Amino acid sequence: WYNKDDMKALAETFKRYFQFRGRADRREFWIWVLAMLAVSVPIVCVLAVIAVLFGNTARHPVAEGVFHATIDLLGLFWLVMFLPSLTVSVRRLRDAGITPWLLLIPAALGTFTLLVLMDRALYNMSPNTTANWSETFAFVLTSVTALVDIVFLILFCLPSKKDSIK
Repeated sequence: WYNKDDMKALAETFKRYFQFRGRADRREFWIWVLAMLAVSVPIVCVLAVIAVLFGNTARHPVAEGVFHATIDLLGLFWLVMFLPSLTVSVRRLRDAGITPWLLLIPAALGTFTLLVLMDRALYNMSPNTTANWSETFAFVLTSVTALVDIVFLILFCLPSKKDSIK
């Protein structure tokens, strides 16, 4: 289901861990995405199974421990893989002839959305809540973030350009 070229593409991303210069072809980028998913999805599935089986893990100390350890493992994995993911994304956009600075749009929008949703969750948990946060605003913000992510998914699929941005 894989060949040596796929492993070379994955190894190339790790070799260029801190390198924002240069280009990454579609193969290198999508092999990286596939590898990230191959590790992340099973960990998220374990979290989902624990949540479904045990519901409130506070009543099940072993399940709670496994749940928190799994979340810690996933967080550590994403933290370690953030920089190579960023560098391969920058190089992929450059290879497609698109300025890598555009990556600031989904980063800023995603951060803002996360902060709004966290504020909304904390506000709704407050015992003094008299007014309800605008659910429409949260829905629209989340939808716009999803649309921007879809646009970037399309940008990452664009073919290489010979005279791409340096």
